Amino acid sequence: MTRIQFSLMALLLFLLCEKASAQQYEFGISGVATGYMGDLNPADPLYYKNAGGGLFVKYNLNPTWGIRGSLNYLSLYANDHDFTNANQLNRGLLFNNDVKELSVTADFNFFKFIAGREINRYTPYILAGLAIAYHNPYVYHNDQKVYLNDYPLEIDASDVLVKPSRWALSIPVGAGFKYNISGPWSIGAEINYRTVFSDRIDNVSKFYRYDVNRLPEAWAYMANPTGQLARKGGTSRGDGKNRDGYMTAGITLTYTLISSKCYGWR
Repeated sequence: MTRIQFSLMALLLFLLCEKASAQQYEFGISGVATGYMGDLNPADPLYYKNAGGGLFVKYNLNPTWGIRGSLNYLSLYANDHDFTNANQLNRGLLFNNDVKELSVTADFNFFKFIAGREINRYTPYILAGLAIAYHNPYVYHNDQKVYLNDYPLEIDASDVLVKPSRWALSIPVGAGFKYNISGPWSIGAEINYRTVFSDRIDNVSKFYRYDVNRLPEAWAYMANPTGQLARKGGTSRGDGKNRDGYMTAGITLTYTLISSKCYGWR
Protein backbone atom coordinates (compact mmCIF):
# COMPACT_ATOMS: atom_id res chain seq x y z
CA MET A 1 0.00 0.00 0.00
CA THR A 2 1.44 3.34 -1.03
CA ARG A 3 1.61 6.34 1.26
CA ILE A 4 -1.03 8.09 -0.88
CA GLN A 5 -3.41 5.13 -0.63
CA PHE A 6 -2.85 4.93 3.12
CA SER A 7 -3.52 8.63 3.48
CA LEU A 8 -6.73 8.39 1.46
CA MET A 9 -7.97 5.43 3.54
CA ALA A 10 -7.10 7.24 6.77
CA LEU A 11 -9.04 10.30 5.57
CA LEU A 12 -12.03 8.16 4.61
CA LEU A 13 -11.98 6.40 8.00
CA PHE A 14 -11.79 9.75 9.75
CA LEU A 15 -14.79 11.09 7.82
CA LEU A 16 -16.82 7.95 8.54
CA CYS A 17 -15.85 8.13 12.18
CA GLU A 18 -16.88 11.75 12.37
CA LYS A 19 -20.20 10.90 10.77
CA ALA A 20 -20.83 8.07 13.21
CA SER A 21 -19.88 10.21 16.17
CA ALA A 22 -22.34 12.85 15.02
CA GLN A 23 -25.27 10.46 15.30
CA GLN A 24 -26.47 11.90 18.58
CA TYR A 25 -30.14 11.77 19.47
CA GLU A 26 -32.15 13.42 22.22
CA PHE A 27 -35.56 12.30 23.47
CA GLY A 28 -37.51 14.75 25.56
CA ILE A 29 -40.74 15.82 27.21
CA SER A 30 -42.02 19.31 27.95
CA GLY A 31 -44.54 20.91 30.26
CA VAL A 32 -45.67 24.44 29.42
CA ALA A 33 -48.00 27.29 30.21
CA THR A 34 -49.94 28.38 27.13
CA GLY A 35 -51.04 31.79 25.93
CA TYR A 36 -52.79 33.30 22.94
CA MET A 37 -52.77 36.55 20.96
CA GLY A 38 -55.39 37.53 18.43
CA ASP A 39 -58.81 39.15 18.23
CA LEU A 40 -59.54 38.62 21.93
CA ASN A 41 -56.03 39.54 23.07
CA PRO A 42 -54.43 41.97 20.64
CA ALA A 43 -51.63 43.33 22.82
CA ASP A 44 -50.69 41.35 25.96
CA PRO A 45 -47.73 38.95 25.35
CA LEU A 46 -48.01 37.68 28.95
CA TYR A 47 -51.59 36.45 28.63
CA TYR A 48 -50.98 32.86 29.76
CA LYS A 49 -54.21 31.17 30.81
CA ASN A 50 -53.82 27.43 30.29
CA ALA A 51 -51.32 24.57 30.01
CA GLY A 52 -50.04 21.84 27.74
CA GLY A 53 -47.22 19.45 27.08
CA GLY A 54 -45.38 17.52 24.42
CA LEU A 55 -42.85 14.97 23.26
CA PHE A 56 -39.90 15.59 20.98
CA VAL A 57 -36.96 13.90 19.27
CA LYS A 58 -33.89 15.83 18.25
CA TYR A 59 -31.07 14.84 15.90
CA ASN A 60 -27.88 16.78 16.55
CA LEU A 61 -25.92 17.43 13.38
CA ASN A 62 -23.03 18.59 15.59
CA PRO A 63 -22.70 20.16 19.06
CA THR A 64 -24.10 23.45 17.70
CA TRP A 65 -26.87 22.60 15.21
CA GLY A 66 -29.79 20.20 15.54
CA ILE A 67 -33.14 19.27 13.97
CA ARG A 68 -36.10 18.67 16.27
CA GLY A 69 -39.48 17.06 15.65
CA SER A 70 -42.17 17.77 18.26
CA LEU A 71 -45.70 16.61 18.98
CA ASN A 72 -47.59 18.95 21.32
CA TYR A 73 -51.01 19.15 22.95
CA LEU A 74 -51.77 22.77 23.90
CA SER A 75 -54.95 24.08 25.50
CA LEU A 76 -55.77 27.73 24.71
CA TYR A 77 -58.31 30.06 26.30
CA ALA A 78 -59.27 33.73 26.12
CA ASN A 79 -62.14 35.87 27.32
CA ASP A 80 -63.05 39.46 26.41
CA HIS A 81 -63.97 40.09 30.04
CA ASP A 82 -60.33 39.63 31.10
CA PHE A 83 -59.60 43.05 29.56
CA THR A 84 -60.67 46.62 30.30
CA ASN A 85 -61.27 47.70 26.71
CA ALA A 86 -64.87 48.94 26.40
CA ASN A 87 -65.40 47.37 22.96
CA GLN A 88 -64.29 43.98 24.24
CA LEU A 89 -66.48 44.19 27.33
CA ASN A 90 -69.43 45.02 25.09
CA ARG A 91 -68.58 42.18 22.67
CA GLY A 92 -68.25 39.58 25.43
CA LEU A 93 -66.73 36.73 23.41
CA LEU A 94 -64.66 33.82 24.71
CA PHE A 95 -63.24 30.56 23.40
CA ASN A 96 -61.34 27.40 24.28
CA ASN A 97 -59.17 25.48 21.84
CA ASP A 98 -57.23 22.22 22.22
CA VAL A 99 -54.44 22.42 19.65
CA LYS A 100 -52.69 19.28 18.42
CA GLU A 101 -49.44 20.42 16.87
CA LEU A 102 -46.69 18.74 14.88
CA SER A 103 -43.58 20.87 14.32
CA VAL A 104 -40.09 20.62 12.83
CA THR A 105 -37.52 23.18 13.97
CA ALA A 106 -33.82 23.90 13.59
CA ASP A 107 -31.99 24.57 16.89
CA PHE A 108 -28.80 26.59 17.26
CA ASN A 109 -26.71 26.32 20.46
CA PHE A 110 -24.61 29.37 21.27
CA PHE A 111 -22.07 27.12 23.03
CA LYS A 112 -20.97 23.65 21.91
CA PHE A 113 -23.20 21.42 24.03
CA ILE A 114 -22.30 17.77 24.60
CA ALA A 115 -24.30 15.82 27.17
CA GLY A 116 -22.18 13.86 29.64
CA ARG A 117 -19.11 15.99 29.19
CA GLU A 118 -17.59 17.86 32.14
CA ILE A 119 -17.11 21.11 30.23
CA ASN A 120 -19.71 23.10 28.27
CA ARG A 121 -22.55 21.65 30.34
CA TYR A 122 -24.97 24.46 29.51
CA THR A 123 -25.94 26.66 26.61
CA PRO A 124 -28.56 29.20 25.55
CA TYR A 125 -30.14 28.40 22.20
CA ILE A 126 -32.63 29.67 19.63
CA LEU A 127 -34.96 27.79 17.30
CA ALA A 128 -37.26 28.35 14.33
CA GLY A 129 -39.20 26.15 11.97
CA LEU A 130 -42.62 25.14 10.66
CA ALA A 131 -45.64 23.61 12.38
CA ILE A 132 -49.04 22.27 11.42
CA ALA A 133 -51.91 22.25 13.90
CA TYR A 134 -55.31 20.60 14.10
CA HIS A 135 -57.73 22.66 16.16
CA ASN A 136 -61.44 23.19 16.78
CA PRO A 137 -62.38 26.08 19.09
CA TYR A 138 -65.32 25.52 21.42
CA VAL A 139 -67.43 27.06 24.17
CA TYR A 140 -69.76 25.68 26.82
CA HIS A 141 -73.44 26.56 26.47
CA ASN A 142 -75.91 25.23 29.03
CA ASP A 143 -73.17 22.86 30.24
CA GLN A 144 -72.77 21.43 26.74
CA LYS A 145 -69.46 21.54 24.87
CA VAL A 146 -70.17 23.11 21.48
CA TYR A 147 -67.54 23.21 18.71
CA LEU A 148 -67.67 26.57 16.98
CA ASN A 149 -66.36 25.38 13.61
CA ASP A 150 -69.60 23.42 13.22
CA TYR A 151 -71.53 26.71 13.15
CA PRO A 152 -70.86 29.42 10.52
CA LEU A 153 -71.00 32.46 12.81
CA GLU A 154 -69.58 35.09 10.45
CA ILE A 155 -69.83 36.49 6.93
CA ASP A 156 -67.02 37.88 4.80
CA ALA A 157 -66.93 41.17 2.90
CA SER A 158 -69.11 39.60 0.16
CA ASP A 159 -71.81 38.52 2.66
CA VAL A 160 -70.81 34.87 2.22
CA LEU A 161 -70.82 32.61 5.27
CA VAL A 162 -67.31 31.83 6.52
CA LYS A 163 -66.62 28.11 6.98
CA PRO A 164 -63.38 27.80 8.96
CA SER A 165 -60.72 25.16 8.41
CA ARG A 166 -59.59 22.99 11.30
CA TRP A 167 -56.00 22.95 10.02
CA ALA A 168 -53.49 25.77 10.27
CA LEU A 169 -49.82 26.30 9.46
CA SER A 170 -47.58 28.38 11.70
CA ILE A 171 -43.99 29.52 12.12
CA PRO A 172 -42.64 28.81 15.60
CA VAL A 173 -39.69 30.84 16.87
CA GLY A 174 -38.21 30.56 20.32
CA ALA A 175 -35.32 30.64 22.71
CA GLY A 176 -34.20 28.51 25.60
CA PHE A 177 -31.51 27.47 28.02
CA LYS A 178 -30.46 23.91 28.84
CA TYR A 179 -28.18 22.38 31.43
CA ASN A 180 -26.71 18.90 31.58
CA ILE A 181 -27.57 17.50 35.04
CA SER A 182 -25.62 14.27 34.84
CA GLY A 183 -24.66 11.84 32.11
CA PRO A 184 -27.38 11.77 29.45
CA TRP A 185 -29.92 13.79 31.45
CA SER A 186 -30.49 17.50 30.83
CA ILE A 187 -33.10 20.02 31.91
CA GLY A 188 -34.07 23.27 30.25
CA ALA A 189 -36.39 26.25 30.06
CA GLU A 190 -37.92 27.40 26.78
CA ILE A 191 -40.28 30.01 25.36
CA ASN A 192 -41.96 29.80 21.96
CA TYR A 193 -44.25 31.96 19.87
CA ARG A 194 -46.17 30.72 16.82
CA THR A 195 -47.35 33.10 14.13
CA VAL A 196 -50.34 31.30 12.60
CA PHE A 197 -51.30 31.61 8.93
CA SER A 198 -54.94 31.77 9.98
CA ASP A 199 -57.26 34.12 11.85
CA ARG A 200 -59.45 31.29 13.12
CA ILE A 201 -57.69 29.98 16.24
CA ASP A 202 -60.24 31.95 18.29
CA ASN A 203 -63.07 31.60 15.72
CA VAL A 204 -63.27 35.40 15.52
CA SER A 205 -62.28 37.16 12.32
CA LYS A 206 -64.79 38.80 9.97
CA PHE A 207 -68.32 40.26 10.34
CA TYR A 208 -71.46 39.44 12.31
CA ARG A 209 -74.21 37.57 10.48
CA TYR A 210 -77.38 39.37 9.41
CA ASP A 211 -79.93 36.55 9.56
CA VAL A 212 -80.09 36.35 13.34
CA ASN A 213 -83.85 35.73 13.41
CA ARG A 214 -83.32 32.33 11.79
CA LEU A 215 -80.53 31.26 14.14
CA PRO A 216 -81.20 28.77 16.94
CA GLU A 217 -80.83 30.28 20.41
CA ALA A 218 -77.51 28.50 21.11
CA TRP A 219 -76.14 29.55 17.72
CA ALA A 220 -77.00 33.20 18.30
CA TYR A 221 -75.47 33.01 21.76
CA MET A 222 -72.16 31.73 20.38
CA ALA A 223 -72.06 34.47 17.76
CA ASN A 224 -72.64 37.13 20.42
CA PRO A 225 -73.25 36.15 24.08
CA THR A 226 -74.36 39.72 24.99
CA GLY A 227 -77.73 39.24 23.23
CA GLN A 228 -77.21 42.27 20.97
CA LEU A 229 -76.65 40.36 17.75
CA ALA A 230 -79.78 41.73 16.03
CA ARG A 231 -78.27 45.21 15.69
CA LYS A 232 -74.72 44.09 14.86
CA GLY A 233 -75.29 42.27 11.57
CA GLY A 234 -72.61 43.17 9.02
CA THR A 235 -70.41 45.02 11.51
CA SER A 236 -66.90 43.91 12.37
CA ARG A 237 -66.61 41.03 14.84
CA GLY A 238 -62.78 40.74 14.82
CA ASP A 239 -59.90 43.19 15.00
CA GLY A 240 -59.19 43.19 11.25
CA LYS A 241 -55.81 41.45 11.50
CA ASN A 242 -55.15 38.37 9.37
CA ARG A 243 -53.18 36.19 11.78
CA ASP A 244 -53.56 34.80 15.27
CA GLY A 245 -50.74 33.53 17.42
CA TYR A 246 -50.11 31.41 20.48
CA MET A 247 -47.18 31.01 22.82
CA THR A 248 -45.73 28.58 25.33
CA ALA A 249 -43.31 28.92 28.22
CA GLY A 250 -42.12 25.95 30.22
CA ILE A 251 -39.52 23.33 31.09
CA THR A 252 -37.97 20.39 29.25
CA LEU A 253 -36.34 17.14 30.33
CA THR A 254 -34.17 15.27 27.81
CA TYR A 255 -32.25 12.01 27.59
CA THR A 256 -29.37 11.88 25.10
CA LEU A 257 -27.96 8.91 23.20
CA ILE A 258 -24.34 9.39 22.09
CA SER A 259 -22.53 7.11 19.71
CA SER A 260 -19.46 5.46 21.29
CA LYS A 261 -17.84 4.41 18.03
CA CYS A 262 -15.65 7.49 17.84
CA TYR A 263 -14.55 10.29 20.09
CA GLY A 264 -15.47 13.33 18.08
CA TRP A 265 -18.27 14.22 20.49
CA ARG A 266 -16.51 13.52 23.78
